[in-house]
Amino acid sequence: MGFCLVVIAVAAVVLYPQAFSDANRTARANAALDLLDREIAGGNSVLPDQSIAIEARGHIPADATFAVDVGDPRDGWSELATPDAIGTFLHSFLLPRREDPDASWILCFACDRAAHEGAETVWEDDEGLSILRRGP
Repeated sequence: MGFCLVVIAVAAVVLYPQAFSDANRTARANAALDLLDREIAGGNSVLPDQSIAIEARGHIPADATFAVDVGDPRDGWSELATPDAIGTFLHSFLLPRREDPDASWILCFACDRAAHEGAETVWEDDEGLSILRRGP
């Protein structure tokens, strides 16, 4: 029993300073993030640009539904920016809004806009991302 206590004490003395230093480094890195990076978090590696998620929250009413349409990846998109990953992230990020393939709101990631006949562009950027809306 005494041997175990000695091993634990030595491990704590040797490992604690490094663990404390690592925790401080992580805390400083997190504190350096701006509010958008904190809000989007893991979506930064999935979304080609975080602005579409923020714009979607602002435009799509909380009780509305949305669809996600992802076209071919563009240069500069992360290899993690797959249709499944983008859809999964937006499904949780845009709660309480719900995903529905027939929704009037469409989040278009370099999609074929002609496939959404009658949809008007509500928001778009220069990189092929847009928010479309069908109907009234």
